[in-house]
Amino acid sequence: MKSILSHFHSVSSGIIFSEMKLFSSWSGGKDCMLALYRIQKSGEHEVKVLLNMCDSDSDFSRSHGIQSSMIVRQAEDLGIELLQPKTDRVGYEQNFKAAILKLKEQGISGGVFGDIYLWEHRHWIERVCADCDVETIFPLWDNPVNELAEEIIDSGFKTIVVSVNAKQLTENFIGRIYDQDFVDELSKIEGVDVCAELGEFHSFVFDGPNFKHPVAFQKGDVSFSDNHWFLEIK
Repeated sequence: MKSILSHFHSVSSGIIFSEMKLFSSWSGGKDCMLALYRIQKSGEHEVKVLLNMCDSDSDFSRSHGIQSSMIVRQAEDLGIELLQPKTDRVGYEQNFKAAILKLKEQGISGGVFGDIYLWEHRHWIERVCADCDVETIFPLWDNPVNELAEEIIDSGFKTIVVSVNAKQLTENFIGRIYDQDFVDELSKIEGVDVCAELGEFHSFVFDGPNFKHPVAFQKGDVSFSDNHWFLEIK
């Protein structure tokens, strides 16, 4: 199984482009959004579905702790179909594979992922997708995180921080907008990645160049559990 950004096949007259229908592994955050946007801008493939794994025991997504209804509104404003399978931690891989196989029946042959440099996570993705016989695409892979942060901001994406790891950042980072001032502040903290690839914080993108309309939301309560601060958005 190859991880690719473009998919081609050879004929006697040269290399002919072959477009794929893709799903995007979806958290609602900035990195998966930028990965989606790069694919959309390239025009090489079409992202048909956002795949957002949700918690089996609550109304929240598993990755960022965002209300599943907010992801629905986000997908509507992006104009992309959304699939939200339910799962717990133990059954995650099985349920993720089942979702991919369901998407294959709709002609989906590849997935887009917003990972940047964590090899352990990429290897898991490639293994699972290989088991399902779908391609993997990592548009952000090995890009400098400062450049990715700049691209997110300069492209016009509006992003709010919805959870913060208390082991790495303080409570005052919760609910902040991901802008240049925010990134500059993060850059001064030793050991913190400005793109949060190490789980320093999670985000929700509510507007950008590929949105039909901004996602309307209100800030709710801030809570603390499992060494994380969480902001409810609704």
